[in-house]
Amino acid sequence: PDAFVLGGGTDLGIRVSKEREAFPVVISTQWVTALRTISEGTEALTLGGGVTYTRALPYLDRHFPSFAALVRRIGSRQIRNIGTLAANIANASPIGDTIPCLMALDATITLRSKRGARDVKADDFILAYRKTALEKDEIIEKIAIPLLKAGTDFTVYKLSKRFDQDISTVIGAFRLRVDNGNVAELRAAYGGMAATTARAKHVEAAVIGKPWTAETLRDVDALI
Repeated sequence: PDAFVLGGGTDLGIRVSKEREAFPVVISTQWVTALRTISEGTEALTLGGGVTYTRALPYLDRHFPSFAALVRRIGSRQIRNIGTLAANIANASPIGDTIPCLMALDATITLRSKRGARDVKADDFILAYRKTALEKDEIIEKIAIPLLKAGTDFTVYKLSKRFDQDISTVIGAFRLRVDNGNVAELRAAYGGMAATTARAKHVEAAVIGKPWTAETLRDVDALI
């Protein structure tokens, strides 16, 4: 029960090398085949909890190119070869790169234990600073990301001191659907703005139903 579950170790390793922590038991998911599966369905892209950034990239390129561009800025190629999306969100950092994207895309996270599996929306996964909905006996089994429907766009923006290989200062992720010139749907999620990543629901409500114009957006920054 006190074991640390290790995905790629890009964060946990720092606690050992820099902070000199000693963990009694570490369980690596690297060779757990069931956690390394990728499924492209008609409704969603599903990534196993052990899928690395590198393995996910071709699929993200196909379905969410802006998300893929963000992933290519995460660490070096070596880091992307071992780091996993599941571990990034389990880390629950308020400046984690992937959780704003998963929130904006309305992803579902499946948690697994000996008691069975349960699904948690990405919106509900982060409970507080560095605290998630994971129970002590659970791991992230998979992440299901709904595919974009016709007329829907997804874009993510990352601000950091360096363009590549740097932690985020602020991340904004947006899923937008415009019908007949009006905003039919907006999901906006931000990292680096508070103790946790969160949706900007007041901004979403302010623009839904309004024309997708510069005038509509002129004062929207005051709502963030």
